[in-house]
Amino acid sequence: MKKFVALLLTVALLTPLCALAEDVETAAVSNVTANAVAESENVYKITAPYSGVLLPFDLESGDPVSKGDTLFALDTVKVYAPVDGTVQAVFAEPGDLCEDVTALYGMIACIERTLPQVAQASTSGAYNDAENRLIHVGETVYFYQTSDKDNEGEGRVTAVNGSDYTVELTAGDFENGDSIKIYRDEKMGTKSCIGSGTIERAADVAVSGTGRVLSCAVQPGQTVRKGQLLFELSGQDAEADVTGAAITADHDGTVELAAGAASGQQVYKGQLLASIHDLSAINVVAEVDEIDLERVHVGDTLTVVFDCYPQEEVSGTVQSISLIGNAKQNATYYDVTLSISASWQVLPGMNATVWLPAGQ
Repeated sequence: MKKFVALLLTVALLTPLCALAEDVETAAVSNVTANAVAESENVYKITAPYSGVLLPFDLESGDPVSKGDTLFALDTVKVYAPVDGTVQAVFAEPGDLCEDVTALYGMIACIERTLPQVAQASTSGAYNDAENRLIHVGETVYFYQTSDKDNEGEGRVTAVNGSDYTVELTAGDFENGDSIKIYRDEKMGTKSCIGSGTIERAADVAVSGTGRVLSCAVQPGQTVRKGQLLFELSGQDAEADVTGAAITADHDGTVELAAGAASGQQVYKGQLLASIHDLSAINVVAEVDEIDLERVHVGDTLTVVFDCYPQEEVSGTVQSISLIGNAKQNATYYDVTLSISASWQVLPGMNATVWLPAGQ
């Protein structure tokens, strides 16, 4: 009888201890957590459409943007009118490669000079003086029509090749084919004669360029002044549908600038410039240790606690489990994405803890 009573007492004493051990083990198992961070469900990448230099901008990370807003602009190559004149033809259109157009037409546009005549001249007939046979580009010369000395003109030497030279007419009324006598002195004294020549139509001026045409600022028949903008060009690596230097937002959201995006920075086609985060849908991505991965399944509801609200619990539903792990500190972690619903605004980058369920 005494042995039976002793046995009962032993059982009574051990039962609470076993229960306590079981509770401790359960608690230990259910207290497994994973570090997590909030991320936008939809993130849109903004990349450089072609190689170039970023023009100055004041966009900063965290700025809200709307679809269509200009975020950046790339510098372009400007092609200006080399002379005063009239645009006779425009061969290159937006989207064209200048190299392709030049291969077909020898130019991307053509301008007829406002001063459409030149004299092709030589030192033949010049006064017998060594200096009169030394012609200088840029010097002003004077001449008259050999068949009508009263018909006088003025011009500027634009090219010299040995004893031959070209004079661009700046004053006078002559017909193509007229013969002229040319002088250095406005009074056209015999000793200042530097040769003779023939009036002819000046060659039209070919406009050239390299790269993709983004825009054309002129059209055939338009009068232009020297230095007036004709074309804006990008690099050759731009696609044909790129018709501007502006880089715009394709979605509403909040901007995160990429590390290489800075005013004046050289960027390359496809380089990441910024990301636009859609704040209307935020997920939590937890890093789950490979040892604990079997605890989590798609569709599970887990408890999430954000560092900024440590006293409040948020429910999260497992949406996906990455099949590729990330090795860190002799362990491999897998990204587990949870959708959440919180009463406050959750922002990308907020840290959180995800409580994993007890092992099965």
